[in-house]
Amino acid sequence: MADSSQYLCLVVEQAEYLLPSVASVAIEQRDVLTADNGLGAVVAWRQTRQGRWPAYGVNASFQVSRTPQWQRAVFLGTGSSVVGLVADDVRLLGRTDLHVVPFTPLGTPPTRFGHLFNAAWVDGQRVTLVLDPNGLIGFLRGLGGTA
Repeated sequence: MADSSQYLCLVVEQAEYLLPSVASVAIEQRDVLTADNGLGAVVAWRQTRQGRWPAYGVNASFQVSRTPQWQRAVFLGTGSSVVGLVADDVRLLGRTDLHVVPFTPLGTPPTRFGHLFNAAWVDGQRVTLVLDPNGLIGFLRGLGGTA
């Protein structure tokens, strides 16, 4: 069982983002997913007994991107509403590796589910933003292409 104080580090176009590890329902390698060769935001699908889960491609600025170098997809959500985000790399960071500080973002959220980020890990001169699972799920669903 995942520890609530552990985080996944997702690398997207050389930018790193953290995601609470308990938010993910699956992490898959590229070669076990079915590629989507269309022009939309969905770059791959994970087939399950409950249906297909879309995996979306975005760049480091969270704009739709079909970047070819992704290697893994992290899936989030529940039931038939699972969505994924592709990443160049995904690794687990233990609870002793970092100290995450929550914050409230300024401005209007990009989705009705909230902001994409809700915390940060500051390590010396380096700041890594923490993805809010609900905001990320809502953002990805808003890109379309559901099964």
